[in-house]
Amino acid sequence: MKSPSRFNPRNSRPEQKRPEQKESAPRRVKSFEDIKQQLSAWAENDRIPGKIQAWFTKDASPKNADWSIIHKLVNGTETLRIEAPAAEMEPPEVVSRVNEQLHKEHLRLFRKAIRSIWFRATGDGRFALLMQVNLRGKNSAHAYKTFIDFLEKSCPEIISCHHIECTPNHLFDPSAKISMRVDTRCNFGSDFYPLANTGLYAHVLDWTPRIKDVWLDLPARIKEAIHPAPGDKFFDFYSSSSYVGASLANCFKQVESLDCRESAMLSSKFNSRNLPEGNLRFHRGHLEESTLTKFFNKAENDGRWTFYFNLPAEETLPAGIEPVIAASRPERILLQIGNLEIASKEIRRFRNDGYILRKSVPLYLEPGTGKFEVLFIFVPDRAGLLGLTPAQKARSSRIQRPQERVLPTKQGNTPHFVQKAPTFRQRKG
Repeated sequence: MKSPSRFNPRNSRPEQKRPEQKESAPRRVKSFEDIKQQLSAWAENDRIPGKIQAWFTKDASPKNADWSIIHKLVNGTETLRIEAPAAEMEPPEVVSRVNEQLHKEHLRLFRKAIRSIWFRATGDGRFALLMQVNLRGKNSAHAYKTFIDFLEKSCPEIISCHHIECTPNHLFDPSAKISMRVDTRCNFGSDFYPLANTGLYAHVLDWTPRIKDVWLDLPARIKEAIHPAPGDKFFDFYSSSSYVGASLANCFKQVESLDCRESAMLSSKFNSRNLPEGNLRFHRGHLEESTLTKFFNKAENDGRWTFYFNLPAEETLPAGIEPVIAASRPERILLQIGNLEIASKEIRRFRNDGYILRKSVPLYLEPGTGKFEVLFIFVPDRAGLLGLTPAQKARSSRIQRPQERVLPTKQGNTPHFVQKAPTFRQRKG
């Protein structure tokens, strides 16, 4: 067996202890039509500028989604339950087969030691298994070995299996924001699993969407939306495995990715070694003013940049970072976000720093969950729609905040995004 390795996911507030989980009424999942109407109503009510593109989605296959078996205490009874990645999705045969095996009598002690089992989908019908098990005593350890033998002999769809333990003892979730240490031990297979037939990989602990079908096609949709020119450069923030950046490496002269997690670093460096272009470089850290300033102070990093921010669920850009992003003079800013309230604020902030929203691409990456995201594409205001005159632009090589004009109320405080065309006298200063 390999020696244990430790990982520290993104810092956040600690999870509250729940000694017993009670049954809750099933929450209604919004239909696809519901979320279409929600986006349309938001765009109309907040008067969002730019063109909203067609929805980007496709049918989801259970074989290409992450499944989990969770040990729960419900009404005083301990039980293992299959957790589906989306409502009304039936588990693939291998998940049902494993679940049935776990309920056999000779694995009773091992079953009690299980906290969770994760089936990480590769996107081509195979899975990498993560087992969060608290082994205590020889009997449970023997049952554990018996179960591993079953997986290797009877489940060819499972290409790897890792034993994980979390400190503190919270339920593992690849997307969790809980600060904890994760110790891993490989039973068989590799620490990296392939992402379908893309030639790219992800570490077994790294984040990927639970449903892979749409996400695997996302880089092609981004390329179609931005039409990169020869010599352009790409910076992937919150990159995780750098899947998007690595997939687009042949379209850009230089690709940089940034993430704070160790699992993201391992995935990204593994992918960079396998790229024929050899133009992907990973930076471990947080998105901060000092990070961008230090990077763009180097002459070698000058050029036409596309910034891509794939914000984790319910997270926002760091406070005050938008002017720093604008001062770096990217050719495009791509902001992928699932919270429309936060999106409204970011659109206003980037507008105040000289970037206009060109178009929006709604993404239904995980069909059946009711959750959606929007990819917003910002470009510099070269046409003077925000009130910047050609003379003002010529006086500075940096993006400037639009000059404030005398109006009944400050435009930055208005609740919508309608920009009135400046008069001839205003354009002439």
